[in-house]
Formats: sequence, C-alpha cells, structure tokens
Amino acid sequence: MIYYPYFRGRQFDLRALTQFAGTEYANIVPIIEPVKDLNALPKTIKAFTAANNPLAVIQNPQVGHYQYQVQQRYPISDLLLAPNIVPAFVLTPLLPPELLTANPKAVVIVQHFDDLRLFVQRDWLPETVTLLAAPEARVRQLLRGRQFGHLFDHFPFPDHSADFADMTDSFYSTDAEFARFYGEIGFSDYLTMGHTYSEQGHPSRAVTLHLTYLKDNQVRVHHFVSDQHDDFAHPKEKFFEALTKTTAWITRQPEVNLTPTTARLQELSTMRKFPGMGILKQLMITHHLEIMNRYLHQNND
Repeated sequence: MIYYPYFRGRQFDLRALTQFAGTEYANIVPIIEPVKDLNALPKTIKAFTAANNPLAVIQNPQVGHYQYQVQQRYPISDLLLAPNIVPAFVLTPLLPPELLTANPKAVVIVQHFDDLRLFVQRDWLPETVTLLAAPEARVRQLLRGRQFGHLFDHFPFPDHSADFADMTDSFYSTDAEFARFYGEIGFSDYLTMGHTYSEQGHPSRAVTLHLTYLKDNQVRVHHFVSDQHDDFAHPKEKFFEALTKTTAWITRQPEVNLTPTTARLQELSTMRKFPGMGILKQLMITHHLEIMNRYLHQNND
C-alpha cells in the first residue's frame, strides 16, 4: 500500500518536502507538480536523491507557469535522470502517447474520466504505469483487470477560513481500508491544502491551523481558528488565539499523534513567537506526512 501525496511546487510545499526527505518513512511517494521556477525545486529533488527516496515529478504541469521547454533559472531536467526520480504525467488529450511508452514505470494522474476513456480505448496506457484516478464505479469498470490507485480531494475549503469555527473537527479519510477493499495499489490526496491552486493564495480574516490525527483507524483533522475574524489585520494576535487552542488539544493527545510539529507549536507558544504563515503551512505539511506514515505502518502490518 503506497501513499502518493500530491503537491504543487510552492515554496512552503518544497521546504516541507526537503525536510521530510531526510526522515525515516516507508511506502510514501510524494508527487510534485512544478508551478514556479524556484531554487527550492532542485534543492528538494536533490534531497530525495541524496536520501535515495522515491519522488515523482510531473513532466507536463497543468497549473502555474512552469514550462520545461523554456530555459529556467533553476533547471531540473538533469536531476530527473536520477534512478529514484519517477516520471509523472497528468493525463490530457494533448499528452503524446509515446511519452508513456518511453516511461513505462511512470505515475499517471487522471483528472477527467473522458481522458482516461480515450487512452484506454486507443490502448495508449502501458499496463506497467501507475494510474491514480477518482474512486468512482465507472473508473473501476473501465480499468477492470488492471491495477490502479485512487486520487481524491479530502479537504474542500469553505468559503471563509472562519467557517472552520463551526466545524472544529472533521473526518479526513479511511483510504487504506478503502484501497484494500477494492484491491487498489494505493491512494493519493492533496493533503490539507485541497485541489484548487491559487497563484497568490488568498487573504484570510482568520488564522486557522489544521492538524491531522489518528483515531479508531481513521484519519481526522482538527481545526483551530482564531477568535478574531472581522478583518485582515493583526495576524500575529490571531495566530496566538489559534495556538492557545492548539496547544490545549496537543496536551490531550496520545503518543501516536505527537510529532516534531506539535513539539514546535508548543515551543512557539512558550516563546510567544509568530513564525509567519509560510512556516506554519510548512509545519502542518510535515505533521500530516508523519501522521500518514504512522497510518500506513498500522495498515501495512
């Protein structure tokens, strides 16, 4: 059972992945869709290669501004030749089938059923590629007889972050159980960031922290929202409001839900230090990956 967390190559995504690359984990293959020409991108790829851990990199990104055909300030093409780097493609009608033939071990992301049907009907999908598609009955019927994993967005954002105040805890997934039931090879998701990509992000009236945790073999998410959410001002004060709720929750958690991120959040509370929203996003990503590593360990034994 393999977990394929799907990342857009934003700065905080890449920094979290670089940190994660050097930790001990198993059965996790992150997927990066490059969106910007950032120095952090080749650094991340090099970190995974140095640790000899697998990393899938999408070669035909569909969002953002990254283009392999254009000379980049921080090129990655040579780095993709490393044996631990897995080529990945988003399935579109414009994807040349010969790219899949030339990369028979590629990871293929299916975003639209009609694209999958086209490639299956024309026999353009090598049996050896790793397909990640929506967990739908029509997909299972179309792919009957071949292995694949499912890709699902478990984290649709409400219209406003403050709305999480009315939903402090939510179910995330039982993906391992689902995949095992249907005989799938693994599963993929967009972590606690959601599928929708925004180039600049969006301002929020509230500061909200999302921490993944395990309970009764479910993956769940607890949401910690600042009390103030009337305007966009005072992010530092709002952070400490959310952090106070977070640290109170952390002290009640069993060992399985405690990570370096939870320890760091407790330190920030003690020090009364606001690290900035980018660092907070990075911390939440590394926490999620650590929790999913433990979830896989429980379900692969």
